[in-house]
Amino acid sequence: MTDEGSPSGGGRLTRRGVLALGGATLLAGCGALNNPLKPDPVELDGESIARIADREGPTVARPLPVEVADTHVSGSRERAHAMLAAAPLPLTADDLPNGAMREEIADRAEHAREHLAEAVRATGTRERLELLAHARGPARAVEAAWATVEGELTAADVRSARRSVRDDLARFREERAFVGEDPVRAAVVHALVGDWLRDADNDLDRDRHGGGSEPITPLTVGERASEVEQARATLADARHVDEQFAASLSEARSLEATFADARDSLASTIDSRMADKPAEEADLSDLVDDGGDLEGTVAGAALRELHGELPYEGEFVPETELPGRILWQVETLAQIGGFETLRERVAAGDHRTVESAEDVAALRRAAVTAVEDALAESADERLARTELADLAGWLDYAARDLRRYGDGPVELDRLADEVGLFLQIEVVADAVPDAVDEALAALGAE
Repeated sequence: MTDEGSPSGGGRLTRRGVLALGGATLLAGCGALNNPLKPDPVELDGESIARIADREGPTVARPLPVEVADTHVSGSRERAHAMLAAAPLPLTADDLPNGAMREEIADRAEHAREHLAEAVRATGTRERLELLAHARGPARAVEAAWATVEGELTAADVRSARRSVRDDLARFREERAFVGEDPVRAAVVHALVGDWLRDADNDLDRDRHGGGSEPITPLTVGERASEVEQARATLADARHVDEQFAASLSEARSLEATFADARDSLASTIDSRMADKPAEEADLSDLVDDGGDLEGTVAGAALRELHGELPYEGEFVPETELPGRILWQVETLAQIGGFETLRERVAAGDHRTVESAEDVAALRRAAVTAVEDALAESADERLARTELADLAGWLDYAARDLRRYGDGPVELDRLADEVGLFLQIEVVADAVPDAVDEALAALGAE
């Protein structure tokens, strides 16, 4: 099974806010929230806004251009169920007198079941694998806590298992090579494998924060075992995808030099695009003429957020391997493009006051349309999906925040940041096809 071209919900959210205003028709419905000529603040019906935000949005699967064996997926699922079945749930006072421990173990079991149910509903293989790995963590916590109660598992056993998984991870890293045929497909696959390996590393490192000072109880042994199990699951997924990818190649060749050249080319493009941008410490009033009038508005909130996320020197750059850096550069170019578009349109006065829930609905519709159009118009869907999945996820993020205002009237300026997300999504999505073109040229895959 493969995720190539298949939709699925969700996806991880990036550290960046997504950026601001887009399509000329949509801009007819965005911009200043408060009309400075009106003495009283404009109010919207919070319940209507919450309903608008909860409308169905686009689902964009993160790319996984590799055939994943059904047996690998089912094996991960079966392991999670087997670990849950190892404890006589629900535990009784006779099983475990400590009520707080029983409750915690029950919570971990419920957590695992929730992820298992989400994995059944997931339509994308990549998402399903990640959900199953997350289910196996708390399922192992249940199994290990009960085994500790029964005297069948010790903290030393878990430490030994952690060392074993860490050794397996190190060996796999040593054996890996950035090989492929199609540089885009290879970049996407190797970036995913690298992300999963980093996730496994993080799980294995979590015990270091406790400094060994926490008391040893069934719960702490279970929690440490949970971390090891999730790392084991994620490493297994990474290894399987890497092996399946290698087996699919007719004539594998090293692409490390190709990736390095692409990274350097895209870095140069980013530096060039950033050369004329306002200083990192610039205020809203410095970003556009009469920028002071944008205070408290949707356009102002989105412009400020977009500017704050520009890749100034010394700003956050992910600790990732070459393929992952290239995908991050695609995201960065789209965000720069979003800022440029928003700044130009605001400077031209191409926005209007939001005065009704329908104005907010128009902004959201345009954001949805922009994501869908960008997916259709990008020269390579695999590169586009990497960023567009994040943007689709931001619609859920905005909905979560806007639900807070569902109990009654709300002043517009209180919604500026949340509604501004719709503008950010639209503008960044509009910039994705050009960012993809830049990446294809850098990779020599035009």
